[in-house]
Amino acid sequence: MNEIDERTLKRCKRGDAQALGALYDCYRQPVYYTARRMVGEQEAEDVTQEVFIAVFRAVGKFKGKSKLSTWVISVAHNVCLMHLRKRRSKEGRTDSLDATEYDPPVTALSPSQEVANKEFWENLSKAIDELPDHHRAVVTLRSFDDLSYEEIAKAMKVGIEEVRATLFRARRKLIEKLRKD
Repeated sequence: MNEIDERTLKRCKRGDAQALGALYDCYRQPVYYTARRMVGEQEAEDVTQEVFIAVFRAVGKFKGKSKLSTWVISVAHNVCLMHLRKRRSKEGRTDSLDATEYDPPVTALSPSQEVANKEFWENLSKAIDELPDHHRAVVTLRSFDDLSYEEIAKAMKVGIEEVRATLFRARRKLIEKLRKD
């Protein structure tokens, strides 16, 4: 993931509109993908905007103890979780979320392989959506956002061993779900 330079970060902390625009441009796509995987495609853009409002308000408090990208993804994770809680309380439900569409990797496959590949990604998407929120978050941050265990631990404000254990349990649940289908 890209990082903005230290000078731009200092300008962001002073509220410079151009620097905040650079911050948005740098992190918009990873934040959107995180939101899309956590809350679904229909609400991802709105949640992305909520994330950046929170980031812009809090960037002055960023102390630099982690990479800025880790901090931004941490904010995104927290905003997504708050959004999911609001949605569930508003809808009065505790079941899994609607399936989120994942973009399967582009490859040169035969038509029958493409159908099987599309079916696999749909099943994986459904299985991920059925995971508890904290499992879905760890899988998303590790497998799709490619964060290290340390970065995930900082983003989720937990220990590295908890990240490893949660990821292990989440992957085991995914394998079980995919074997059933």
